[in-house]
Amino acid sequence: MNALTFKTVWRSENDLWTKDGEKITDERKLQTIRQVLDKTGPILVELWFYRGSRSPERKVIDDYDDFIEYLQQNAKAGDAIHVWDLDPLLRNDNVLVHGKCPAEDGTVPQKGAY
Repeated sequence: MNALTFKTVWRSENDLWTKDGEKITDERKLQTIRQVLDKTGPILVELWFYRGSRSPERKVIDDYDDFIEYLQQNAKAGDAIHVWDLDPLLRNDNVLVHGKCPAEDGTVPQKGAY
């Protein structure tokens, strides 16, 4: 039995609940997430609220324990969790926009250690 469990807030039997469905708590899935966080960097977590009538919540996480804590504090039984590896996306050749924060006088540095 996996230690990561979720509280049931609402459950409709019309949704055909089953023990054989896709579970975020599957050990292979958790191991894949841990490996990405250990080797390449941050993940994007998208939390879809089961029968929630609201937009999904998105969060960037860069530590496995923080991921588990986020799920324990925010997810409920039936919620859908999607996880992406951000490493392939975080490249200089696909930045949407970029700029520096200006000082009070409107100037920005042309150089700098970043």
